[in-house]
Amino acid sequence: MRTIDMTPTGASGQHLRRSPSRARPRPCASYARLRKAMAAAQALQAITGTLSDEQAGIVAKTMTAELTKQGF
Repeated sequence: MRTIDMTPTGASGQHLRRSPSRARPRPCASYARLRKAMAAAQALQAITGTLSDEQAGIVAKTMTAELTKQGF
């Protein structure tokens, strides 16, 4: 009976050793920033009814400027 040696060598062996650690899902940094932004938006929405007219104007102006920067 003939056999084939399939022992990983060099770079392929290193790839196999690192694969299990890469298999664990980790949220990327941009996803973490998105979650923080969504939480901040929810907090702002929760207090919007309590803002003075001046404060509400500042919020509206800032949101308009930021959305314009993003192309909306």
